[in-house]
Amino acid sequence: MSIHRFWTSAGLGLGYFSGLARFAELGGGGAGVVLRFERVRPRRSERFQPLRSREITPQFLDRLLRALKRWRCEIVSPDDVVARLEERRLRSRFVCLTFDGGSRDIATFAHPILARHGVPFAVYLPTAFPDGIGEAWWLALEQVITTHERIALVIDHNERWFDTAKLDDKYRVFYFLGTWLRALGPAELHTAIHDLCIRYSVDLKRVTREGVMNWGEVARLAADPK
Repeated sequence: MSIHRFWTSAGLGLGYFSGLARFAELGGGGAGVVLRFERVRPRRSERFQPLRSREITPQFLDRLLRALKRWRCEIVSPDDVVARLEERRLRSRFVCLTFDGGSRDIATFAHPILARHGVPFAVYLPTAFPDGIGEAWWLALEQVITTHERIALVIDHNERWFDTAKLDDKYRVFYFLGTWLRALGPAELHTAIHDLCIRYSVDLKRVTREGVMNWGEVARLAADPK
């Protein structure tokens, strides 16, 4: 397994494509594909899950790897992708698996499946999180909205109130505030999310610590020979 380190988050998000069953049958087009994932965890029953589009289940990952083997699509590392492109070794189709963000469930749920299948993969890791500096503000925002029916936040020097009692309102407010927070600079983002967490008794450090891998978990992943 290869660990790629970044000081800032590398575009968190779930990336996969539909119609994968046709991949091995394609006669033209590109030589391979990079499948980019973020979170791998069991399906939950909560109604409010604004980040669900960034997740796949362990069962999905297992079925994907079984399908790729059945279709004889070679699974390679990012380094091998680069080498193939440089050497023009494109005789066979390939797939590269990457996991962004350093979420703890990569170690908890994804790695056992990847290890059982014996396939290479890469983790793109924002090192600020295991260093204890980064803040998983999107997880804190989700928790605040989940547990409250009305919230307030200072935006452009004015306190604004948002109704979050109904499910539709929770999604609307999450996406609005998430878009606003992402547009802020680091200092302004830090101030805004700390203000929100203090108002609604959310422990941002604990949320971040529970949501991302520590260096011990990263080291265990890095020890994977694949």
